[in-house]
Amino acid sequence: MRELYQEHLSKVLNTFDKLMQKYEYEQTIIYSGEAKTIYLDDNKYPYKVYTNFKYFAPILNNPHSFIIYKIGEKPKLVLFQKVDYWDSQPRPIEGEWTEFFEISYYSKLEDIKKILPSNLQKTCFLGEEIKKFEEFGFKSLNDLKVINYIHFSRSFKSEYEISCMRKANKIASIAHIAAQNAFFEGKSELQTHLAYLSAIDYTDSDLPYQNIVAFDEASAILHYVDYKKESYYSKSFLLDAGASYNGYHADVTRTFAKENHNEFKDLIKEVDKSTLNIISKIKVGMNYEELQEQMHKDVAKMIVDFKLMNISYDEIYEKEYTKLFSPAGVGHYIGLQVHDIGNFISDFNGSVIPKSQKHPFLRLRRDIEVGNVFTIEPGIYIIDQLLKEHYGNKKFNWDNINKLKSFGGVRVEDSVVIKENEVENLTRPYFKEIDESSHII
Repeated sequence: MRELYQEHLSKVLNTFDKLMQKYEYEQTIIYSGEAKTIYLDDNKYPYKVYTNFKYFAPILNNPHSFIIYKIGEKPKLVLFQKVDYWDSQPRPIEGEWTEFFEISYYSKLEDIKKILPSNLQKTCFLGEEIKKFEEFGFKSLNDLKVINYIHFSRSFKSEYEISCMRKANKIASIAHIAAQNAFFEGKSELQTHLAYLSAIDYTDSDLPYQNIVAFDEASAILHYVDYKKESYYSKSFLLDAGASYNGYHADVTRTFAKENHNEFKDLIKEVDKSTLNIISKIKVGMNYEELQEQMHKDVAKMIVDFKLMNISYDEIYEKEYTKLFSPAGVGHYIGLQVHDIGNFISDFNGSVIPKSQKHPFLRLRRDIEVGNVFTIEPGIYIIDQLLKEHYGNKKFNWDNINKLKSFGGVRVEDSVVIKENEVENLTRPYFKEIDESSHII
């Protein structure tokens, strides 16, 4: 990993060299952020590092810290290490990657101005908290031109970043197995969620996003997180849950069904085939929205095959009935953020790509390029809110719709990286045991 990280850092520094030359800065200072205090309380929300801070280095738990980078110089890490017996403090950082930084520590927040360079007139500040830095004399605070340049660059992943995401998927697979077993053992949604955490020694705040642990009809709620505490006989289980490694994320969904629910198992298999089919269509240079269209073609076929409507495939697809059963986008960039940045930026200047009018929930509209990493997550759901205005319409087979309604829905999600001559699936190698033992193979 040392060599991969070194190459990654060189890429990051080269990006910053170019943007500082382009926008006439001598140095950039990046602030790691702070834990936010709950309103009218003295407790804090879990701390989350500023994303562009961890783009430089895998430092995830050091609030009030700085990266100082001047063109052509070794980057500096100035880390806050409070002397305090009230709260646990971050441990001194370690690892091979630390040799690429000049590292120092400070212990008093009132010393922030002292530990930063004295002349900031040609310095760009990046960080979530800017109010306290308004009087420091920075040339700019969160210059949007700089941020767009960084975010466009981040959409092309280094080998180090891809390696971290492979490891995140591997970690997630361990937890998915534990959650799958809990479901089949008859555990509640909450117990299943806790089994997921326990398997990889995570707390809730360690998760890249809040786990979706949805049994039966709850699977039709796309971002369901209201875990039921009671155990009951559940037929189906949709698990959308990830993991992280060095600040990079995995985002994986699998759907399961218990014995004697063969039609729903068949639907799971078809959605899985759609995931792989969409991935097989990926080509460098095509627009990501074409994959959204492929998902709707696949969903139209499922609607016909499972007799959810009484009309032809062509009418279902052309009149967009598929959106009633599959309203979400087919995927998104992933990396340092689960919904990674740069989805609607077309160049280093930050030129904006408008959202799709046809698919307003689609999170990615860029052309596909080498180095991109994104998810593919088709799904099909029985959602009352979308179907109710069509109640009584004889184009719909309400008997079959109502049979599937108690199962909620199906989603199968993988992440892929685009290479020169292949599309590598970052998820499947680690989920083979799950896929073989459940619904897919």
